[in-house]
Amino acid sequence: MKKVLLFAVIAMFLMVPMSFAKTAISEGDLASLTAQEGVTINFDCFTVGAITINVQSWGDGDGCTGCAADKGYTGEGWVGASIELSSDFLTITGNLTIDVGTSGSVTALAIGLPTLNLVGSQTQIVKLAGNADLSGSNAMILGTSYVAGLQVTPQGALIIHAH
Repeated sequence: MKKVLLFAVIAMFLMVPMSFAKTAISEGDLASLTAQEGVTINFDCFTVGAITINVQSWGDGDGCTGCAADKGYTGEGWVGASIELSSDFLTITGNLTIDVGTSGSVTALAIGLPTLNLVGSQTQIVKLAGNADLSGSNAMILGTSYVAGLQVTPQGALIIHAH
């Protein structure tokens, strides 16, 4: 029993120098260090992918009772589109940062925005129909709308504070 106790005490003394194997930081080194608080959310591995909207429509439930009643356009009518956005239409990269700071007497939440690009293409098949889902035998295609080359790159920070 005494041998086990002696061995444990010797082992503790041998481990002590290893646990203090740290280097002291000089005042100059310490002055150059900065600390930071807050949250960073990185979007570099984030993909939105293709976006499809099956139906987006706007309509009038009672038809055109005043303007063309004598022409027979008194039933409900809808205009709308099916929309498809390419897989590269929306890309988000970089960091979204969330931090809190005070300026004078106002404390605010500051949200630094990631890079957001709308650069792909958008295709819309524009239709007229007698129902909101733009289907059925009376649905008619007016044409196809195609948008490409749109580029929006917002930058900056969103500041939220009480008033």
